[in-house]
Amino acid sequence: MNYLKLKILTGANVWSQVNNGSNYASTNMTSTARYIAIAVIVAAGLFWMFGGQAAQKAKALLVGALIGGVIVLIAPQLVPAIWQMFGGATF
Repeated sequence: MNYLKLKILTGANVWSQVNNGSNYASTNMTSTARYIAIAVIVAAGLFWMFGGQAAQKAKALLVGALIGGVIVLIAPQLVPAIWQMFGGATF
């Protein structure tokens, strides 16, 4: 808390720090999501190989992986657009 007060009193731009932190988090989450997607696709392939009900689970996993991948790819563009629709500042 004292650190925040010190930054505000010294005139540091808090919002630029928030922006830098969100960019850092977005980059890390995107790269982590890639590895998770690869792991899910490999697991779905293994399930599909076993056939039967495991193949049904594999199809559900692949659909979930595709939907999650689309959300991860679209989110960085979608959030600022929604923010701007409601009168927020541009990024």
